[in-house]
Amino acid sequence: MNLRQLEHIVALAEEGSFARAAQRVHLSQPALSRSIQAIEQFLGTALFDRTTREVRITPTGQTVVRRAKKVLFETRCLLRDVDLMKNHDIGSVNFGAGPYPAAMLLSAALDDLARNHPGLRVNVTVDNWKPLLTLLQEEALDFVMIDIRGFPATSEIDFISLPKQRAAWFVRKGHPLAGKNNVETQALHDYPILSVPLPDAMQQSLRKWLRYAPNQEMEFHLTCNDVNVLQEYAKKTDALVLLTTNAMWRPADTAELVPLSLPTRSPLTLQCGIAHLAGRTLSPAAQQCIVAIRRIAAAHPPAASPD
Repeated sequence: MNLRQLEHIVALAEEGSFARAAQRVHLSQPALSRSIQAIEQFLGTALFDRTTREVRITPTGQTVVRRAKKVLFETRCLLRDVDLMKNHDIGSVNFGAGPYPAAMLLSAALDDLARNHPGLRVNVTVDNWKPLLTLLQEEALDFVMIDIRGFPATSEIDFISLPKQRAAWFVRKGHPLAGKNNVETQALHDYPILSVPLPDAMQQSLRKWLRYAPNQEMEFHLTCNDVNVLQEYAKKTDALVLLTTNAMWRPADTAELVPLSLPTRSPLTLQCGIAHLAGRTLSPAAQQCIVAIRRIAAAHPPAASPD
């Protein structure tokens, strides 16, 4: 069984049709059928159930396809890395970042990479975890930097944890609540709320902490994936913006926004981490990028432990 045959198995599993799979791998339909039959004979088991209308993968076929994808992926990585080494090139990296990790770490990490690896080509996608997870599974991204609690538990993804950060409410200087001690949480209900899109579980936790009545709706005045946009909006209005302390590490930001003093701290924490496909070898470029991100994350103080 060779790599070309593994490509045939994967194509048929994903297309669900001999005609479409044959077109994808540039074979005639009879030739693809013979290739699949040869693999099944070699393995001594059926990988697909054929009917006059459709092709269905068997449980054994699902296992074979899953392993075949890993083999093909590692082969592509091997060829890529050998080409890079031959050309003395570190290559390129495609990774994703959630809104908060992007605001906290991305700029400094890119500066670090520019200094230490000026030839590295970087492409970053900033979005929420669901579309980033899809891109990761499709191998369009090498890794993602995200709040790892939002990711579903799966053996297909490995995680590298970064320091935990606690969220807090920030307002502009001159805000009616700025400078007051022990602002009651109910007082926050009178002001617009700004935030990145939050998972349902985090929204429920926030709603409980803000002490909303069961029939009282908690509305976000503005949700946006770009934390910088939220900060700029908060500087010009009486809105409350939910941020982490590390999202405010730049002096230009802290000069105009201040944290609220509340009797109890927000229960929301951000457990940033790096997620990548398990069992897949990261490229040299991706590895260097992760080293830079971890170095920047370690330079920021971690969140204080909950009371």
